[in-house]
Amino acid sequence: MATLDDVRAILESARHGYLSTASSEGEPHLQPVVFQVVGDAVYIAIDEKPKTTLRLRRLTNIEENPRFALLVDRYDDDWSRLWWVLLRGPAEVLWPSEWDAVESERVIAALRAKYPQYKSMDLEQRPLLKLIPDRVTRWSASGDY
Repeated sequence: MATLDDVRAILESARHGYLSTASSEGEPHLQPVVFQVVGDAVYIAIDEKPKTTLRLRRLTNIEENPRFALLVDRYDDDWSRLWWVLLRGPAEVLWPSEWDAVESERVIAALRAKYPQYKSMDLEQRPLLKLIPDRVTRWSASGDY
């Protein structure tokens, strides 16, 4: 079985993925997301793009049922170039009032370094998702990345 360290480089270069969560009743929810790997976790910011509420389905799902799946992939019409990475494990919602200052500062800096769009957003006042993969699966058509 692969580890987060085994796929760290590919995740750091990937631009987006698909986050899957489920409610306490098992109702699935799939959301395209951007993310960054920091330490032993993957972080997703709840940014300032227009939203009707901060009580987003992905947040309430994780609070009710902390299991997640994050799929990151590359599609190409040349199928010898296909690959995917699937992370699964527990997640938590980190609200600004609950943040560890050192962790949040490091995570927000890493997210801003990867996504310049975040430089003008006040991420310090918004929740973060912290995904802690305990299962990592990977595949590529060529056998490498």
